Amino acid sequence: MTTTSDSFITSKVYKELTKYNMHHIILWLVYYLFWVYVLSPGITKADFYINSFVIVMIHALVSYFNIYFLFPLFLQKRGYIKYFVAIVLTISLGSLVEAAVFTKLNTIANEFKSGLLSPRFLLSTAMAITYTTAITMSLKLVKHWYEKERLAKELEKINAETELKYLKSQINPHFLFNSLNSVYALALQKSDLAPELILKLSDILRYILYEGSEKKVSLTQELKYLKSYLELEKVRHGNRMELDIDIVGNTDNKEIAPMLLIPFVENSFKHGLGKDMDKGYVKVQVNSETNELKFAIANSKPRKGNEISQQNGYQGGIGLINVKKRLDMLYPKKHNLTMGSTEGEFKVELNINLI
Repeated sequence: MTTTSDSFITSKVYKELTKYNMHHIILWLVYYLFWVYVLSPGITKADFYINSFVIVMIHALVSYFNIYFLFPLFLQKRGYIKYFVAIVLTISLGSLVEAAVFTKLNTIANEFKSGLLSPRFLLSTAMAITYTTAITMSLKLVKHWYEKERLAKELEKINAETELKYLKSQINPHFLFNSLNSVYALALQKSDLAPELILKLSDILRYILYEGSEKKVSLTQELKYLKSYLELEKVRHGNRMELDIDIVGNTDNKEIAPMLLIPFVENSFKHGLGKDMDKGYVKVQVNSETNELKFAIANSKPRKGNEISQQNGYQGGIGLINVKKRLDMLYPKKHNLTMGSTEGEFKVELNINLI
């Protein structure tokens, strides 16, 4: 959630002010007017303007020396005792300089100049400089903290995007591995279905290359990609696999992260048909009548010990792990994924709030 202070700091106005250091000028101008108001009673107009200028200049010098020298030299390096000694000496020196300057100016009556070096005046001056230094230091720390938070968020975003790209890069080879195996198997059989399978594969690869790199794609495109994959598998398995897909609702005006649903379909085909089964099934249901996408997929289960996952050469497991990670990253607290299994069926239900 963005706060008001965050909005201002990230605003164009603030960026323009900081670009030309106008925020420093505005700060000291306001502080100068404050001292003009404090000193104006009892002395002439010209004198309190000059006195206010002297005070603000000395306070500014001490503040900037603290922020740009003492802070990075001692405080950032955890030299707390050294910093404390240095800032006390700096404020004391600032008090003495202010007293010395006022003794040379004609803006203070001669009868008062004798008290400029008194402990009382020096102590009150030191307290005033301390207040100013504390305020400017607080502003510096707040800005320093904000910059660290901003950089941390940017780094987190970069890491998240990198991980997403890594997960996608795993999905593509994983899919290609399965599909090329299918083409290879049909080619060995000299099947007339091999050309059709290659054509479907080319459609899918085109989607991966052009739409797969986008952050969001049309739900219609994603489902078209999913249908192409189902048709590819239908060609590969023939009459051994019964396919059923039911899509309800308008998908044109909705968007989804690309290649998010296909791992569930891949998983269903991996586990939906075993060596002991003459016929298996995969059933897909999609409902997008509201802003919540409801996706469900069910597949038959072969007899225990004959699952594809138990067969030699099985390389599965990557797809579902990746899609869970992607869902957590892309739709945090906006999705619900459940998986259930009975003796004869495995079912996945995924609900995603697409807004």
